Amino acid sequence: MLLWVLEIILLLTALFVVQIPLRKKGRPVWRVTVFMIKVLLIPAAALFFVAIESPLAYRRSDVFAAAYIVLFSDVCASIVEYVIRKLKGSRGTETEKSACRLKLLSILSVVFCLCIFIYGFVNAGHVKEKRHTWTAEGVTQAHTFAFAADLHVESARSMENVKEFCRQVNDAAPEFVILGGDVTDELTSYDDMRETYRLLSEIEAPVFFIYGNHDRQPDASYFDGRTYSDEQLEEAIREAGITILSDQFLKVADDLTLLGREDISMEGKRTDWSDLIDPFQGTGALVVADHQPYDEEQLVEERSAVQLSGHTHAGQLWPLQIVYRMMGLPAYGVFEKPGTLLYVSAGVGVWSMPLRTEANCEWELITLVP
Repeated sequence: MLLWVLEIILLLTALFVVQIPLRKKGRPVWRVTVFMIKVLLIPAAALFFVAIESPLAYRRSDVFAAAYIVLFSDVCASIVEYVIRKLKGSRGTETEKSACRLKLLSILSVVFCLCIFIYGFVNAGHVKEKRHTWTAEGVTQAHTFAFAADLHVESARSMENVKEFCRQVNDAAPEFVILGGDVTDELTSYDDMRETYRLLSEIEAPVFFIYGNHDRQPDASYFDGRTYSDEQLEEAIREAGITILSDQFLKVADDLTLLGREDISMEGKRTDWSDLIDPFQGTGALVVADHQPYDEEQLVEERSAVQLSGHTHAGQLWPLQIVYRMMGLPAYGVFEKPGTLLYVSAGVGVWSMPLRTEANCEWELITLVP
């Protein structure tokens, strides 16, 4: 954390210093051009931090997170300084006006940097319960259950956060709980993985687990290698009394079936939707849990009460939610599909660094009613 803060300070200082000649000379065309470049670099830094799977993005995610904060704060400072200058006007020589502008920009840059850092850090550490009630054809009585995706324990979520999450779930007293993948990731040690599932075993309701794209540590080579095997992960989950569902149907009530999907990243191991056979078809409503909300073929053919997904973290960093939507990707919230209601959760945790400027960290308490 200390190194990350130092990186932010150094990048903020460097960005401010390299722009001093441009800001002193007062060339509006160049200033606007540089401003637009910085605006475009904000989502680029965010994408490298959150969404790009590469050695550079993974190993230096702290630098990309720092760059995001610095660029965001610099752009905000430039906008506010411009508005203040236009409203207030300026007096004195060009040298005096330039010095005043630089002083104001330096103060605003530091203020915005602190605000974005503090907000992102606090927002990343605070988990909220979010409630939904949806009508489901096939259920004969109300059913309330919990869905929690993307805990990313010990990536940027502590054991204390896991304890608090378990306490919240137990207080809500759901019929059952679905862990929607990425409970752990490449940054989770073997001991922390086992401790995570030991804590999750204290949830006072049946718990069902589906794999995400990080649980099996597929990109561990970008770091120091795997810290646990697939067999060790499965053993820890089962020892915690948690049921793993990998393209499997399970009757959770007389009028409710749960299908847990293998993650879409597991080519060759994930069953096509058309090849899945529901042994309980016609005996109630179907809930589908699928970590990533990107299987378009499934979403066209699927007939269920609701599909619950995570993976996106609601973008995690602004404005990625907007970027995802522009790309036609479901980022966060409710989406009407031909035969189902798709809900994409913002997730309980965050990836890599404790920084979140998009939506709250959350888990869902869902009620299906006739």
